[in-house]
Amino acid sequence: MVNLDKKILYEQLDNFQILRHDFLNYFQVIKGYLQLNMPDKALAYIDEVLVEIRPQQDIYKIGQKTLLGILLGWYFKLRLKGAEFVLDFPPEMKNEEFWLNHWQEEYALSFSGYTKDCLDLFVQGDQDVETLTAKIQFGVIGGGFSCEFRLYKEDNLLEMNVYSTVYQKV
Repeated sequence: MVNLDKKILYEQLDNFQILRHDFLNYFQVIKGYLQLNMPDKALAYIDEVLVEIRPQQDIYKIGQKTLLGILLGWYFKLRLKGAEFVLDFPPEMKNEEFWLNHWQEEYALSFSGYTKDCLDLFVQGDQDVETLTAKIQFGVIGGGFSCEFRLYKEDNLLEMNVYSTVYQKV
């Protein structure tokens, strides 16, 4: 588990660098609009950025820190592949108390492997990346959880993979 924790930490450091770069770009664009006396364009751009970073905000609502780290890594990898990231989970998953009864440390390694398997389903280069959407939906089952990954091109389902702590992998 120590190796996985280290891997997650290093990934988050890389992700932080990506975020830093993105935010510097965002600020440059906003500054440019303001210098050109185009405040409406600056405000519209800020609204675009808020929509773009919404998945990160959703991920940070997950009440289990290891899972949160794995999800952030998954988000950035999908983003770098050009896919939009949509996350859905039950409200109770926001609470740390929920995870006391629904998380076991061994889930971390298997779930991390699941996210890698889902990334492997993504066919780089053959897809028009502007139209790809990765939908990740969590559910509550027994004393654990499930996760369903669906990759869409426009409205067409391309790939699907399901994870369950009850069966480990379906």
